[in-house]
Amino acid sequence: MINLLDLLPEYVLHWMVQKGKERRLEKEEALLKEGEKNLSLYIVLDGLFNVSSSAVPNKVLEHGAPGSVLGEVSFFTDRPATATVIAGEPSLVLELPKAILRDKLDHDHGYAADLYKALLISVSDRLRDTGVKLYAAEGVGAQDLLRDPTVRKAQEGIDAFKVLMVQLDKEAIKNGSTSEEGYQRLFGESARLMRLCHEVLGSTSPLSDVVKQQIGSRLQHEMLPYVLTTETADRFYSKPRGYAGDYLAIHRIYQNEAGGTGRIGPLVDRMFLETPPSKAVRNRRALLAGEIVATVKGKPERPVKVLCMASGPATEVFDAFAVLEDKGRLKATLMDIDLQALAFVDEVRTRRKLHNQVTLVNENLIALYLGRGKTTVEPQDLIYSIGLIDYLNDKLVNKLLQYVYENLVPGGRVILGNFHPQNPAKEFMDYVLEWNLIHRTEEDMDRLFLNSAFKRKSSRFQFEKEGVNLFAECVKEQ
Repeated sequence: MINLLDLLPEYVLHWMVQKGKERRLEKEEALLKEGEKNLSLYIVLDGLFNVSSSAVPNKVLEHGAPGSVLGEVSFFTDRPATATVIAGEPSLVLELPKAILRDKLDHDHGYAADLYKALLISVSDRLRDTGVKLYAAEGVGAQDLLRDPTVRKAQEGIDAFKVLMVQLDKEAIKNGSTSEEGYQRLFGESARLMRLCHEVLGSTSPLSDVVKQQIGSRLQHEMLPYVLTTETADRFYSKPRGYAGDYLAIHRIYQNEAGGTGRIGPLVDRMFLETPPSKAVRNRRALLAGEIVATVKGKPERPVKVLCMASGPATEVFDAFAVLEDKGRLKATLMDIDLQALAFVDEVRTRRKLHNQVTLVNENLIALYLGRGKTTVEPQDLIYSIGLIDYLNDKLVNKLLQYVYENLVPGGRVILGNFHPQNPAKEFMDYVLEWNLIHRTEEDMDRLFLNSAFKRKSSRFQFEKEGVNLFAECVKEQ
């Protein structure tokens, strides 16, 4: 779905920042109530909102994530809110009062045209996405679809996986557990299914978006019962922190210990933990720890400063400290919007006795983008992010790189990690787990750096061993 921040010109956003006010909401607190008058427009800065309607009881119709707009329809039509919007967790919005915004729109026609255009595109895209999902959910033309050889191939892959799962369950009932040979059959069949999804639902597929959505909905319908029995994959799907790759999900991938319920749950969880994306997450931990250590060893004359953005569990930082003989040579700043993630890291910091070496910063990167960031740091030798920009559009990455550039020492480096389009599980992640990431190529990363304050291409590319995660480095001029 198109993000409103992709569409609004900077001058429109800057005026909103100047005239708007931040409003914090606790979990389960209502931002809008169906049938009540709405007097403001809202941009989500942090957290997650659930949108529901009395017309479809006990169902969340959509989510409002950071960067999305809420209340625009009722705001501009002067009608009561058509849905209830409730904070799914502690959240923060930028609130624009109706009177102030209406006055601006009435007297600045250029501003009004740009804002209305962005809202129209955003709402139209949302309606299109909802329509496609409803069409797919109804299974319109299902039998006709199966006449297409590409669609039939996908259905055969789903059916083969389900047959194998029944066989493995019967084996577990008979023997009390599933054999290693049985698990290897499961892993092989799941890998084949993911490759099929990549072929049938990927960017090179000849199928239309509507047909892809129908196949994807069918795939999710068939696979979700297995996902919900797992410990790790279920967290990817349920997103209790608002996004799939939260600190605890990443920590569980690092631990690589399968869990789940019933006879099949741990088996399926092990499969997810051994898929290329999960292995890539474990591989990238070592890659970044090595970069941190290399940065320290490359500057023996003084302590080195390293900033990690969207730090999550920050395990790679503690791995680096573990191999450094003189831990005083590294000063690490860990930045994250999630207070629970920072609390998790604080426990590790305390246990490792690294309070003097590790600084924790709670910062909202969307607010940073809007010019409302509150964090200043000393010039850094290395600034990196492992998995942040997978969630950010190019405009947000550009703003992020501006912040990075301003906070690097001359000759300092930035390293940004991003999932690469060659990820064989991309479509499985998109449709089954609803884990939608922006995948980027080397050319994409070069373009991001060229269009940023760095004004140059990447100085180096690295891939972890699976070839799923790409890391692009750029150096600030001396």
